[in-house]
Amino acid sequence: MALQGTLKDFSITEIIQLIGQQLKTGVLKIRRGKDVVEIHFVDGMIVHVYSNYRGKKDLIGEILVKAQLITEEHLERVLKIQKDTLKYLGEILVELQLLTKDDVLKVISTQIYETIYDLFWWEDGQFNFDLKLVESYKKIPFALSTEQVLLNILRMVDEWSEIEKKIFSPHLVFKRPQTLDEKSVNGPSSRSYLKEKLTSEQELIYNLVDGIRTVQEIIDRSLLGKFNASEILVELAGMGLIEAAGVRTPSLIKKVSMVNFREALAFVYYGAFLVFILFLLIYFKPSFLHHFWDSKIERVNIEIPMHRVHQAQLDRIKNALEIYYLEKGQYPPRLEELISAKLLKKSDLFYRRGSSYQYELKDGKYFLKR
Repeated sequence: MALQGTLKDFSITEIIQLIGQQLKTGVLKIRRGKDVVEIHFVDGMIVHVYSNYRGKKDLIGEILVKAQLITEEHLERVLKIQKDTLKYLGEILVELQLLTKDDVLKVISTQIYETIYDLFWWEDGQFNFDLKLVESYKKIPFALSTEQVLLNILRMVDEWSEIEKKIFSPHLVFKRPQTLDEKSVNGPSSRSYLKEKLTSEQELIYNLVDGIRTVQEIIDRSLLGKFNASEILVELAGMGLIEAAGVRTPSLIKKVSMVNFREALAFVYYGAFLVFILFLLIYFKPSFLHHFWDSKIERVNIEIPMHRVHQAQLDRIKNALEIYYLEKGQYPPRLEELISAKLLKKSDLFYRRGSSYQYELKDGKYFLKR
């Protein structure tokens, strides 16, 4: 089956659906610039995905380390075995009894869903499907039907915008509220209560909520993926079992640890080389640059369009309002409260001298305009 073309001619849904219906075995490769995604099929079933742009966050070993199911030392040991045996990493982890089959299958499934979900937002790109033998997991039987995957991902696409309104930041922190229901939830019968009221996945997420972990940390620990974990957090909040406690931004140390130092080192080398060339040009002043030294260039004041400035101000105010709401449980009666709370400066409330933004609070909702 010769299947190739562009995403403008065929959607990801149509391509995957066709391969599934034809029960084909092979590799679907989708390219967009330097980004490449591969989806491996066996008899029309999805058994593996690969992407070159998601980086370490898409590697099974890194996912398991973040979930604290294995250590860095375990991962190094397993990677050495994988290099010698060419086995799948998940199979090695099960053989060494470091993980159960269920844990590995959960990671593989989440990886497939999140990679294909990304493809749904690609508006252009080229694809081609190669008919060839595909090696699947031998000791861990795994395959997802294309119909099941597409139905779930279409639901994710439809529902994510609503979830994002409530889970608006990966640094959001949830806590268990101190309410009258505390005895029924946290008392001696809490386990049976939760098992009756919650699904196993809801119970898992609920147990990860401690008032300290961020949404991203809960996603990493749960192995359920961004959509499923976020959806459950919204459900638990709707049931009154958890509530937003605030936003915890990453510390400087964590931000530094996220830097890819090999890439950063390359930029340092290029920067040093350019500085060296510039120094030579300034020192020797070659003749062809004389007209630059002697030229008189009139300065031009470039101003940022005011509508962009106003939009940036509005965004700052809206963010401050949301943080205030998380901390106080309600929006402030006046914008000036944001200054008292040290969330904004006084100048942030004015779009020009003497003219401040109009703010109105009604029925628990706010209206903000110029």
